[in-house]
Amino acid sequence: MASAMAAFAGLSGWAAPAAAALSDQLCVPTGAGDLTAYPAAADLQRAAAAAEQRLSRRGAADPFSDVAPGLELATAGADRPSALAVAEYCAAAGELMRVSAQGSQLQAQTYLLGAFQTASRAGLQAQASVAAYRLGLVSLSGTPASGTRGARGRSRGPTAAVREVEQMRGGPCDILVRTAFVVNAGLPLSVASLGCAAEQARLAGDHKTAALAELRLARLRLSVAEQNAEAGADFRREAAEAARNGLADARRIDDMALRAEAMGRLASAILDARAGRTDDLAAVTAAMREVRIPAAQAYAAALDARLAAAAGDLAAARRLMDDALLLESQRTLPARLPEYRLLLADLDPANREAHVLAAYDALEAIRPLLPRFDPLTEETAFSLYMRRVFQSAVDVQLAGADGGAAVVRVKGAQQILEAYRQAELQSVFGSECIPARDPLKPETLRAGEVLLYPILLPDRLELLYVAGGAGGAEFRRLPPNYSMGRQTLSRLVETAVVSLSGGEDDAWRAASRQLYDILIKPVESQLTEGSLLAVVPDGALRSLPFAVLLDSRNRYLVQKTRVAVAPALAYSQAGADDAQRLQLLAASLEKEVRLPAGRFEKLEGTGAEAKLAAVTDGRRIERSWVIENFNKADLVNALTREQVDVLHLATHASFNGRSDRAFIVANGEVILLSELRQILSQNRTRGGELDLLVLSACETAVGDDEASMGLAGAAVQAGAKSAIASLWPVSDTGTAELMKTFYKLYREGRTKSEALREAQLSLIDQGGDLANPNIWAAFTLLGAWR
Repeated sequence: MASAMAAFAGLSGWAAPAAAALSDQLCVPTGAGDLTAYPAAADLQRAAAAAEQRLSRRGAADPFSDVAPGLELATAGADRPSALAVAEYCAAAGELMRVSAQGSQLQAQTYLLGAFQTASRAGLQAQASVAAYRLGLVSLSGTPASGTRGARGRSRGPTAAVREVEQMRGGPCDILVRTAFVVNAGLPLSVASLGCAAEQARLAGDHKTAALAELRLARLRLSVAEQNAEAGADFRREAAEAARNGLADARRIDDMALRAEAMGRLASAILDARAGRTDDLAAVTAAMREVRIPAAQAYAAALDARLAAAAGDLAAARRLMDDALLLESQRTLPARLPEYRLLLADLDPANREAHVLAAYDALEAIRPLLPRFDPLTEETAFSLYMRRVFQSAVDVQLAGADGGAAVVRVKGAQQILEAYRQAELQSVFGSECIPARDPLKPETLRAGEVLLYPILLPDRLELLYVAGGAGGAEFRRLPPNYSMGRQTLSRLVETAVVSLSGGEDDAWRAASRQLYDILIKPVESQLTEGSLLAVVPDGALRSLPFAVLLDSRNRYLVQKTRVAVAPALAYSQAGADDAQRLQLLAASLEKEVRLPAGRFEKLEGTGAEAKLAAVTDGRRIERSWVIENFNKADLVNALTREQVDVLHLATHASFNGRSDRAFIVANGEVILLSELRQILSQNRTRGGELDLLVLSACETAVGDDEASMGLAGAAVQAGAKSAIASLWPVSDTGTAELMKTFYKLYREGRTKSEALREAQLSLIDQGGDLANPNIWAAFTLLGAWR
């Protein structure tokens, strides 16, 4: 743990010992590491029990400083402790790394895998199941960093990632026994870990863990099914199978309230899968009704309503759903009230709009009260309770946007969309981390500036747009595209991004042409010479580099217009023409760094890149500072001493996984995004907001809507007006060439969007390797474009 402690000592306020931590040596997947002396088994178990007790009291406070010191133990002798003591200790250490913002995802996976393998070898099924379940949860939150720049690992979308596990030999526990598997983290590790957790828990008689593991597996497969029409039926069938397996365990959970909740969620997953028989679920709802609390009674009534509808008895279904609404409203926090009103909309299509808007009103009433994460499964409240309500509200508003009601309806839909986007940002980053801003007003757009708002609905694609300079600018709705729903479009984006980021094939070309026709061609007439297209992307589109989309003449979109993106209208302000451009701080990291967060390769070109940012025509610009191999103290000192308008960070950065784990890499430490925000806020006390944040070595997730919010949210959370960042790792040479041209043009007076576009065109025109879109298309402008 000491290596983690050392990396985060500045956060927790206490110094860590310099020696390697006990957990780093004891909790390795291959066994005991290099230890010659061990703590006593009783001490390990006492430390683990104390840690588990504190970690069970999850709250707003980070548990790291309370728990980590207690896991550093004195050695007692050369005898290795029992497997039980080691497994319990390593599971606790891994759980701390998993849940703490100051923890390391890579160490969490390493410790938990070590705990699992130790327990598995000793036949300790209860301890093995807990470690595997936690390993599955940490892996669901993204891939641990192991160097993010210049390294082209094999890119995969979610469908391929899940199938990878199924093609491996052996069962899920056999996969976890293979030590090297931890390097292939993310979805494959989650599928294997959750499947193994269910197996081991079942053998140990731990029905709660088995049921929860099967529930997360079912929901994971349903999520993948939503993104892939071709494999959707298979994934739904597998989801239903996992949920049925979990139901058998959920029935045997001792706690009545937990038993009813788990049974309800598993039954819901079976109904959502729409695969196989459902008549046996009546026994499930009957068992839930035996639990005499409003939540269980309401949930059972809602499930009975769905079963009645499936049997064709709509009158009974509506009556039962009314019962569910009444019972749910009696709860202190009626979290499922919006969901039940949506279900009633399905049962009463004649009054669908009224029911959907009532669901939206109910959500707005409870949204500030919902926890950020569900306490049972640790899924976000947004994904569980909010997303479908927002999407349905937008759907009904636009469905009625015809004739004289069109203007009012489109405006209403756009307002709901803006609430939707901001709620999603707050869900990913926490409401306290997202500063409130007023949305961009369409009338402030200039001639040639076009704002595009794609909306991915299950059955169609909707496009709203507004063009500036016409006087009284307002959002307009284009004819809906019923040939392209969310699932099909997400699959296209996955194909394009996986191919582009890997740089190994041309599969992106066909997908890029299709996406151009779908998204850009309807507004093509608005994109005149010198125009700008600002996109507020939805869902899978957040990971798409719009600049690379190809028209019918094989011309990139960037060859036609400037491009910018923003996570919401509130963060898509155009910016000022007189933006300050000369006071620049460029910080770089070249050396290899090994941290709890991962191993980060040596970066050959970042020092030169930082110097390029501070040089024009061979001469150092005034009011610029360069820090080589910087650490956090260097950054704090520079930003405290001088007011900086442009901050260029030429180092590894990662925005995958949990938002509180997003970081940039400094010399010997990581700087969390939340810390960067605090550092920049100190700089803002000396002047206005940071005008531009450049993150030249980032990576973002493919196929995960919430994880892909990370890059866009980084600029928002850091408080910068604009950000330029890479969507995937790019070579040092390509990055240096693009940045050199960008800064030269930016200082000559080009706007951010003009400078970035011309820099990208310069690489395209040079031909050769630099013209490969794997290099120039990775860079995107977020936020203010002027």
